[in-house]
Amino acid sequence: MTDDTTRTLSLPYLQPGQALKTITHNEALQRLDAGLYLSISNMAAAELPLEPTEGDALIIAENPSAELTTRAGHIAVSVAGVWTWFAPSPGWIIWDETSQNLRVYDGAAWVSGTASSMSDILPKLGVNTSAQDHQRLAVSSDSSLFTHAGESHRLTLNRAADSDTASLIFQTGFSGQAEFGLTGTSGLSLRTSPDGANWSDRLSAPDDYPGLRAPAFGSLRLFIDSNDAAFIPTPETGGLVAIIIVSEAGLTRADRSGLLAYDTGQSPGLVSLATTALLINHGSTPLDGTVGQNNRIGVSAVEGGLYVENKLPTQREFSLTFLC
Repeated sequence: MTDDTTRTLSLPYLQPGQALKTITHNEALQRLDAGLYLSISNMAAAELPLEPTEGDALIIAENPSAELTTRAGHIAVSVAGVWTWFAPSPGWIIWDETSQNLRVYDGAAWVSGTASSMSDILPKLGVNTSAQDHQRLAVSSDSSLFTHAGESHRLTLNRAADSDTASLIFQTGFSGQAEFGLTGTSGLSLRTSPDGANWSDRLSAPDDYPGLRAPAFGSLRLFIDSNDAAFIPTPETGGLVAIIIVSEAGLTRADRSGLLAYDTGQSPGLVSLATTALLINHGSTPLDGTVGQNNRIGVSAVEGGLYVENKLPTQREFSLTFLC
């Protein structure tokens, strides 16, 4: 900026006692009209076109032809057959006709100024509502859609450690009523609340339990190899368990199934309530695939869980249901 022109667009000032002020005023209007809302046809022109059309605008390349060396990086606009020149300042915005993209001058280069190019640096975003520092993405809408970009689509919720949370919360009037996900434990859980403050566990799938369980219920299926045994943690230290061996066709095998009462606390015990001769109660003896008789299924209760032993000649699938 000088005493004669403005800082940004170099618009000429009217001077005291100046003659023909209309010429100076009109020149300022021309520069103002040419310099605002620029649409650029060439972002790196090495030369000026010989026959430009009125309003043509371009940016001179960093290494142009010799006669334009002093104009490198400047903006040229054709006004009334004459080239009007502008030196861009940080923050200027133009429209790039070639890429169909807004561009912003950062003091050194014209960078993309569209929302898509800046989305990775947005500190927070609110869509039809206000985002907060603790809730950096907020959407107010009748529905939301996350779709694939050609094949699959996965929504990922990540937490730092098992003691933290990665979950979905369902609310009424912004008061939590149900929560599903990883809620401060090492397994999946579902819990509910009447007031958003007091929560009750309803269903869980802990990492150390091969199935689902609830406060008074647990159910799982597992395969056990021939002459092998599996240890199953019990949902509680006492209750009932129904053990069913599943046939090849998906039906139960009644001759190797049974209902037992168990205690897996400090004094383990196992009581047969309804069993067959082919389902053997081994009390509190640990089982490893070598204890029972061939063609039998063995069960025992130890501190923390049950052993199920498969002495059949092939791998079999077992279903266990707990009531406690």
